[in-house]
Amino acid sequence: MMEEKIFRRPAVAELLRGFIEARLHYDTGPSPKQNVERERKLVGSIGTPTYVIVDPKTGATIKIQEGPSGAETFIEFLRTKALE
Repeated sequence: MMEEKIFRRPAVAELLRGFIEARLHYDTGPSPKQNVERERKLVGSIGTPTYVIVDPKTGATIKIQEGPSGAETFIEFLRTKALE
């Protein structure tokens, strides 16, 4: 849903160009239990979808957003990145 309706909007797509995307799917793949634990360790929950902005230099979590959102809310989330 987010990929189809929100990420494709020009304002969102432009902001996403400044990020490196990584996905963690814990409901499929060879080790779903390990992936659940990875998500729990990274963000403290296993909600889906969960978006995380991570400092690439330190690995520190900068901001977390859980659940789907509208374009304006997601744009605000992306604008909070501290690595301009």
